[in-house]
Amino acid sequence: MQWVEDRLCELADADGKYREFNARVVATADPATMLGVRVPRLRRLAREVSRSIDRDAFLAELPHRWYEEYLVHAFVLNETREVGSATRLLDALLPHVDNWCVCDALNPRAFHDEKALGGRRQAVLLPLAQRWMASGHTYTRRFGISVLMRDLLGEGYDPSQLRLAVAADNGEYYVRMMIAWYLAEALVPHEADALAAIALPELDPQLRRMAIRKGIESLRVPAETKDALRRLRG
Repeated sequence: MQWVEDRLCELADADGKYREFNARVVATADPATMLGVRVPRLRRLAREVSRSIDRDAFLAELPHRWYEEYLVHAFVLNETREVGSATRLLDALLPHVDNWCVCDALNPRAFHDEKALGGRRQAVLLPLAQRWMASGHTYTRRFGISVLMRDLLGEGYDPSQLRLAVAADNGEYYVRMMIAWYLAEALVPHEADALAAIALPELDPQLRRMAIRKGIESLRVPAETKDALRRLRG
């Protein structure tokens, strides 16, 4: 959408340094698609888009030209309060996502709203997470794992979900990083289950090392749990 592109060009850092930084950090995105707009400015633009008459047209306009357009898209989508609408928008967007930053920016409000979920958090969200985790597309699979982490580690949690995440490993680095992050986050509310999952014999050794490193680096994981992780590392 032209006015959104024009606003992005206005908001980009003039010296190009932030664009260069993004190109290094978000390695799988094409640097030629980056303008160098800082996230707080993107969030403000997303609020403009959300309040505009062009919201739905912008969300339907895929693929986008610019990396930052995808982030604005994610921030606008996140405000969706109805699960069915959020799911349809995600299914349209996810195949176009080519980097961890846009993937991890997706966090729909509807998935946290108990009213929208009708008190059926696990029944609604777990099948969606499983479907996305079965995708052959790296960032769709990564997003499915993120749903387990963000939305099902509290209400709706079941130990079997840890095995589902482990089973989602397809050898892709960015999928493994999300599984490792999820296992490390699970150590806080579900220590015994998470340690058992990290010790599973079928867990790829590289993935185990990644999960152990994330757990040890976490400021939320207690010292005694980190000692247990070191023992698993050997």
